[in-house]
Amino acid sequence: MLTRELTFCCRQGLTITQAKQLCRLAGLFKSHIQFVNVTRHQSVAAANQLALLTLATQPGDLCQLLIEGLDAELAHMAFTCWCGELGQPLGRPATAAQAEQRLCGTLPDYCFTLAQLGHASAPIDKALALRVLVDLLPAELVRDRPALEQAIGAREQLAATIIRPGLAMPHVICPAIRQPSLSLLSSAEPIEWGSPLGPVETIILLAIPTGLAPEQLRPLTRLARALMDETVSTALLRASSSPARQAIVIDALLS
Repeated sequence: MLTRELTFCCRQGLTITQAKQLCRLAGLFKSHIQFVNVTRHQSVAAANQLALLTLATQPGDLCQLLIEGLDAELAHMAFTCWCGELGQPLGRPATAAQAEQRLCGTLPDYCFTLAQLGHASAPIDKALALRVLVDLLPAELVRDRPALEQAIGAREQLAATIIRPGLAMPHVICPAIRQPSLSLLSSAEPIEWGSPLGPVETIILLAIPTGLAPEQLRPLTRLARALMDETVSTALLRASSSPARQAIVIDALLS
């Protein structure tokens, strides 16, 4: 079974006319098509016009179309045009600018640029994955790499940091980092993480300096809460590009 996705940021709300268009397009394909409003943590079948309207999608909402079926490739091409009319599809590196500007404007102390996302196309183990995640952090923000790696390893020895099947979020509060930073690694092959929940495909590292005020930690609480939601975590796991993954994480930090 083929699966495809389209993640996009809405420039406008989903009108009755657009919902009709989406519903009609969905009826042309055998694939199951799910419309996900990531910002609002809601998901409905694209073939259900009334359900689409109940999402109350607003300008600025981050959304995703999940397509699964034998004609998913053809459906993906058709829906790419529809998404382009409604908003900004996220796929090419240039499309990451909007999400990064939102983060910088709202949380200037946080750092999560497109360069901090990586993808492993070959099989890797947990130890290598953690080293790659540290590699992805901006070098100028890391005071002491050995100390940071040691703190991450010690945290993982306490308990595997899986928050949902397929998704891990190792995190550490440590003076070895200068400001709150994130990195993300996706993997083509599942990575054994030492948890009863099974292997993971996406890992997000949170590196947090000591001494932050409670209000500075709230975005990380929002992120963790969002990623425990099945709608958001599924959208992240299905996202097929770094700009889409980055936008989902930033949306969770800010929402």
